[in-house]
Amino acid sequence: MNDLYILFERSNSLIGRLGRVLMPYPYTHVTISFDGEYYHSFSRRKLHNPFDAGLTEEKLAYFAYEEVEVKIYKTEISDEEKDKIIAFMEQVKDCPFDVMDMILMPIVHGHKNKRAYNCMSFVAEVLTILDYPLPNKLYKNSIEDIENALISKGVKGEIVRLPKQFDEEYMSKVSFKDKTKAFIRLFNKLYGKTEDQKQMF
Repeated sequence: MNDLYILFERSNSLIGRLGRVLMPYPYTHVTISFDGEYYHSFSRRKLHNPFDAGLTEEKLAYFAYEEVEVKIYKTEISDEEKDKIIAFMEQVKDCPFDVMDMILMPIVHGHKNKRAYNCMSFVAEVLTILDYPLPNKLYKNSIEDIENALISKGVKGEIVRLPKQFDEEYMSKVSFKDKTKAFIRLFNKLYGKTEDQKQMF
């Protein structure tokens, strides 16, 4: 058997605070881990560049650029289930972050781009692999739905206060030029033609 950790973050960033206003729920990010140290989700790769985002290996320090509250659930999964999750991660590793889905989540409960994911749709699919009872289709699940699915299976969560930490690489400043380049790359991944589509013309 293997451990699977599911971490819910109560971010105090501007986006996190805005998320709690639009969708009144304490947690605004969700991510998974096999060892409780390195986490995996669709997220930004630099604190100061929201456009450089995708499937990311996150450290606990990424959440603790200021003192922060997280809630961590821990459950056991089989070798076969772990292999399925890893295969899914390999399948989506080059997919972009679904910005539009995040924007529309509070309004129409999301809008799925089949070529993109956010933290909610990513973890929802992981739980679907594990046969957790999610109320809606993959991209139509909020963070609250994901936590409720864990609770319904009797998985126990623990609230942890992470002290402020500093990760130099994650927290390094990003120039406007680099942010612009990252935005263009993300936009092209989200709305540009795939290689298969290009070959059709």
